[in-house]
Formats: sequence, structure tokens, C-alpha cells
Amino acid sequence: MGRALKGAGWRVASSDLMSYSYVFQQAYVVASHAPSLSRLAREVPEVRRAFREQGVSSLSADAIAVAGVFLATGIEPEQGFVAHHFSPLGDRMYFTQPNAERIDAARQAVEDWRRKGWIDDTAYYALLAAIIEGADRVANTAGVYAAYIKSWQSNARRQLTVVPVPPVAGPRGSTARMGDATEVAAALGEVDLLYIDPPYNGRQYPGYYHVPELLARGWFDGPVTLRGKTGLLPSDGQRSDWCAKSRVGPALRALLGATGARHVLVSYNSEGLLPDREVRATLGEAAVDGKVRRFTKRYKRYRADSESVTRRYSGSVVTELLYYVRLR
Repeated sequence: MGRALKGAGWRVASSDLMSYSYVFQQAYVVASHAPSLSRLAREVPEVRRAFREQGVSSLSADAIAVAGVFLATGIEPEQGFVAHHFSPLGDRMYFTQPNAERIDAARQAVEDWRRKGWIDDTAYYALLAAIIEGADRVANTAGVYAAYIKSWQSNARRQLTVVPVPPVAGPRGSTARMGDATEVAAALGEVDLLYIDPPYNGRQYPGYYHVPELLARGWFDGPVTLRGKTGLLPSDGQRSDWCAKSRVGPALRALLGATGARHVLVSYNSEGLLPDREVRATLGEAAVDGKVRRFTKRYKRYRADSESVTRRYSGSVVTELLYYVRLR
């Protein structure tokens, strides 16, 4: 949504608790121009050769795409952290061993390039976001990383690809933050629009997206402690009040009280922890005129498992809810 708003001419201040989301914010919201890879081409002969073979200048917008292909196919795979912990080499089946080794090599290369000053932040986040997205395309999961599938899915057998997304043209000055929404909203002061897209159920993101989180954080500054059958990371303050039934209501009220926004949009779900009547009541109390507009759209539910009496959600349709109020 931040990327779409920026493309429509808005200056966006984006925030989330998760590190991998921060990487995406930097790549998809903050970046306003294609990065120069001239220093990288000078320092890494193989990259320079790849540019030459593709007829691409290191200063052109196409250079980042060639660098992505190089990361996926031009580097010798290595048995690094991902291979030892999230492939059969480490008794887990999140990735095939060949793909895990490609992810290791690509992630290590991007980190080295940045630390040596061969790429700037724009290139670093564009390439890192592409590695995370590429890993997700070949992950042996049912959509989230709370568990891996015990047999190899067809997507997991495909080879890793690294495809950087071109930056969105739009006004300069968009920013990325990693922090609590209420604190960020208060720090931003007056803004035109607050768009809230919170978790709607009890699934805490640190436990369901720990592998993308690991790829975003890296493992280069000291030991990384993993726990459990799935290799979970410590949550490190990333557990959200929006995922707890007793705290989601106060979280919404606190955010509305902290923001200096003139307008608010809340994206939610018909199966959210906070019932529709409570969402509308809370928004109505904060609205300057007491009015709440609600828009709905029905979607076919994504189903990763079969129908059974133990399913938490048994319906085949889910309704997305979008609320709007004017605060001031």
C-alpha cells in the first residue's frame, strides 16, 4: 500500500515491527531512483563481465536486474547458515539444500558488498528484498513459516531467482521506520492520512515469518540462537498487541489518540480479534463528526489444508473491511 500511495504522488512514512518489512519499506517505498553499480563493477570482475555480456551499463536502471541474476546464478553456492539450519542438511525442509546454498551465497555477497562500500543503501535494500522474495518463492511452506511441508512441493524444487523490483517514481522524502505504530505516529506529528493495516488474528509475526526475518537481519555480527523444531528466533520485542484479544482494542484507541492525522483508513478482516461493532464504536468516538464509513469486499479464502472438524476457519469466503473516518 505504501508503494501504491507513493506512486500516486503521496510522500509516505512507513513503519512496522519486523526487520524484513523494514527492508521492503526501504526497497519499495523509500527508493526513488535506480542505484549506480559502477563501484561494484570496478571491484568485482565477474559482475563487470555480466554487465558487459548483457550490454548493460553499471549506471543504467537495468544494472540492478543483472546483479540479481548474478546473485542467483553467478556465485558459487555455499553451505552457510541457511543450509545448516533450514535445509535437510540441518534436518529441516524449508528449502532444498541447493537452494539454501544459493541463498547463503547471495546473502553473504550482498552483505560483503555493502560493508566494503561497493554498493550504497539503495542497492543493498533492493537486492536484499529480492533475495527475501526469491527465497519465499522456493520455500517449502503453506504460505507462512510456522511449519515446513514434509514432502517437497513443486515450487520448492525450482531454482532460486533474485529479481529486484524497480523503484517507484514519486515525490522524494518518503521514510522507513521499524518501531511501535503508536510511538511512530506521535513522532510524525501532523499528516494528511493514517493508513492502518494491522494483524487481525492471534498469529504473532515473529513465529510465522521467522525465516524472512532471519534473512533480513543476517547472521554476521555474532551467534544467532534458534529454538524449536522450526528454528525460531527470539521475538526481541516484536510481538504485537494487535495479535492479543485483550490488547487489540486499547492498541487501536492508543494509536488514534497519538496520531496527528486528519483522516484515517483501517484495513481489517471479518474474522479479526476485534469485532466489527467494536471497531466502528472506537472509530466513531475518535471521528470529528462521529461518522464511520465502512467498505467491504468478499474474497475466496486461500486454503492450504483440507476441510476437517479441527480447522479454525471452515468457511470458504472471507470479507475484507476498510473503515474511514475524519479525525480533525
